Amino acid sequence: MLLQTNRLIIEHFKDSDIPDWAKIESDADVRRFVDGKVLSLKEASEYVEMNIRQYQTHGYGRYAVRLKENRKLIGMCGFLNELYGIDFGYRYSKDSWGKGLGFEAAKEVLEYGYIELGLGRVLGLTAEQNYGSIKILEKLGFKFEEKLLFNNTKALKYYFTRNKFL
Repeated sequence: MLLQTNRLIIEHFKDSDIPDWAKIESDADVRRFVDGKVLSLKEASEYVEMNIRQYQTHGYGRYAVRLKENRKLIGMCGFLNELYGIDFGYRYSKDSWGKGLGFEAAKEVLEYGYIELGLGRVLGLTAEQNYGSIKILEKLGFKFEEKLLFNNTKALKYYFTRNKFL
């Protein structure tokens, strides 16, 4: 799987991404709305490996997002099978915030999910205070479904259905 936008390359994670992913996940600001806990190298490695297994098991997972100009890993975007459904998520390094890169990647990956993978309903969960994430979901056309408590955090649940791209 390889997707490209004007500024980004989006592809499967590889084991060689682990050190760079660990650096992103060791930033407390990046993890603030996830669970507030930075990840160790071992935990970051487990996350990358879990996504590699998801590609094999489900045909999708979270994908590595890189800058096209230098192939630097700046984050991830993609789908995960969760107990509550197919979760659409993304997370980026702090130095990539505020440049429209999150939306650029999310739009491309979401289109891929619906057009190429044939996904139906996908969900986006975000902390109530994560205004950047809320903005991306709403700009993509996700609809608000409910407020809930998720991982001890007040969260918002959004949904997106296949007919948006048909």
